[in-house]
Amino acid sequence: MVTGVVLLVVVATKFVHGAWVVCLLIPSLVAILHAISRHYAQVAAQLSLNGLAPAEGVGQAWQGQPKVVIPVSGVHRGTLAAVRFARSLSHDVTAVTVAITPEAAAALEAKWRVWVPDVPLVVLESPFRSIMEPLVGFLHQTDARKPERGLAVVVLPEFITANWWQHFLHNQTALLLKTLLVYRRRQPGEASRVVINVPFHLER
Repeated sequence: MVTGVVLLVVVATKFVHGAWVVCLLIPSLVAILHAISRHYAQVAAQLSLNGLAPAEGVGQAWQGQPKVVIPVSGVHRGTLAAVRFARSLSHDVTAVTVAITPEAAAALEAKWRVWVPDVPLVVLESPFRSIMEPLVGFLHQTDARKPERGLAVVVLPEFITANWWQHFLHNQTALLLKTLLVYRRRQPGEASRVVINVPFHLER
């Protein structure tokens, strides 16, 4: 009660001299802390195992090996590392690229036949130079093929630069695709897509 009286006195006598900041700041902080508390409670409720039987927790396994898709923009050491990893997951591996120009697509196909002849490469046409829309459309087509084997697993080649600031100059398309696939709004009960980054570290 004494603290409350002092607060009222200070606010009444010093309001125009800066006490209004306290009146604004304290309720804002309380509201923010309550919002954070509600968020943690919601996360804990959705991750809780309450009401879930141990036998049904993991669910049914996919029938057969997963369908793996590797988006590529070129053939380099990072790409080959991603292909090796993808083939360790499944025999059903498909690489896909978006043809921005016919010349670049032809050069990529020729190099792919030399270095990765046993993994099919699908070239998607994109007359409007869009990359995300053709890739997402191809993933939906792959999902529809033998749906009992789950959604297609996406393996993203990524090279890690020697200096942190150089990372902003590379891998932006892969980062955008991963963000689009992982954070897109899902329907209730819809399965989540697995996206795996395969890093290749560059030396100084």
